Amino acid sequence: MEVPLVMVVCDGKGVNGSDGRPMELALSGVGSEMLRGSWERQAEQVTTLLKTLLYFSSCSHWRVIVLTDTFDTYLKVVKIMDAFPSRHRRRLLLQYRDVWLPSGYGNLKDHWRTCVWAKQFLAEALPQEDAVVYVDTDLVFLGPAEQLSWLLRSMDDQQVVALAPEPQYLVEEPKYPSAGRVGLNTGVMAVNLTRLRRLPGGGLGSAILKEGSFVPAPRHDQDAVNHYLANKPHLLQEVTARWNFLPSSCFTEAPPCPDCVSEGILLLHGADATFFRHVDRKYLVIYSLLASLQLLDDPRSLLAKAVASLASTDAWYDYPCSNYTNINHALTLGMINATKLYH
Repeated sequence: MEVPLVMVVCDGKGVNGSDGRPMELALSGVGSEMLRGSWERQAEQVTTLLKTLLYFSSCSHWRVIVLTDTFDTYLKVVKIMDAFPSRHRRRLLLQYRDVWLPSGYGNLKDHWRTCVWAKQFLAEALPQEDAVVYVDTDLVFLGPAEQLSWLLRSMDDQQVVALAPEPQYLVEEPKYPSAGRVGLNTGVMAVNLTRLRRLPGGGLGSAILKEGSFVPAPRHDQDAVNHYLANKPHLLQEVTARWNFLPSSCFTEAPPCPDCVSEGILLLHGADATFFRHVDRKYLVIYSLLASLQLLDDPRSLLAKAVASLASTDAWYDYPCSNYTNINHALTLGMINATKLYH
């Protein structure tokens, strides 16, 4: 894929959960040291994200821009690839870039989660790029990442960003302004940077800041993006949950996603440490399998394990996706397709 992927990786401390509590407190009942060490958790997630990117893709090379707080953090990401087979390491071209945040807004760096606002300043951080696809590090691919290029190709000449729904906004109190049908999630952002630079301030984040104070005050950048886009639908291409599937995507109130089943979920999003907490059993099953995946593993073996493990959770009804029709098929269709290409 010609368009690069972008991720933000910062080795920050004091990471907060979605309710504003420090993450180590929000997760204190889980009993896992992995959850209390923000870098350890993030490093495992980055490893799994990159593995699944390569495993399900047939592209000969991937350019991944890593926005970091320090060059040492970038070197930690590069070190992750040491465990990959050489022929897969050669498929990854990692590029280092500094996170970019505007002067005079020093509080943005540690607002909610370290560096999380950096993804709203991609136009400024990446002046040589025309378009990119940003992905959070708590995502895993379940199919070929090259399909992401469709998000950019399908935009009209006014749209600047493609985003999937965040149904969590439907059930939250107090209510926050939301864009799209039910609210938007910023974990996967396909952005036309050239068009973003035409916004006031020269980028999405800068345009948000120039718009002024929001009421209620945003908890994080995602709230601010929703507030900004709520009255600017011409800037948005809203896509289905297939491109960024969250636990809230299984809510009965969530927008329907027929292509989740017909095409398979492409990106599974373990937001709020869902891959490590007992939020949804199927998320835990899929992430556990992919975290232990080796790049040379036979996809037929992976599929068999996934089918058996997911079936073992079908008798449980205490999690968001327990009643989502054909969820097991949606989660494994990419694996089924991978077996057809294996030789």
